[in-house]
Amino acid sequence: MIGIGGNEIHKKNRKEILATAWSVCKTHYKKVIGGKTDKDLVEWANARVGDAAPHITKLDDKTNLGSGVFWIKLIATIEARGIDEELVTAGETEEDAKMNAKYAISLARSIGAVVFMVWEDMVAANSKQCLIFASTLYDLSLTYGKEGGE
Repeated sequence: MIGIGGNEIHKKNRKEILATAWSVCKTHYKKVIGGKTDKDLVEWANARVGDAAPHITKLDDKTNLGSGVFWIKLIATIEARGIDEELVTAGETEEDAKMNAKYAISLARSIGAVVFMVWEDMVAANSKQCLIFASTLYDLSLTYGKEGGE
């Protein structure tokens, strides 16, 4: 990586270590999803969700990601059977957005997603965490239900 050397890591420079870890993580997930860009993921997610939720513009679109509804609708396109629609709110209040975010993370885990995101990241539409979450869901969408010889 340009601008980050072993000396910064040896000095335990938190900022440089986090930058290095993020770069490695981002590179890994981009490889897992076949080199797709953030824009590709946004287009894929919007196409999957269709009219079920307002479309997102970027992976830090707090207006449409912060409520958690978009993520729940995206997960429903992968596996809808485990979703209780009565638990999903419009996410207009802080408490409702929090509950939707927690539910979305729980749903993602229930279909096999490895989730590093916490609900606060979802409500804040943290672009880095949203990238990893979207990448995981993209990968799952390609493989979900194919285990066991289906």
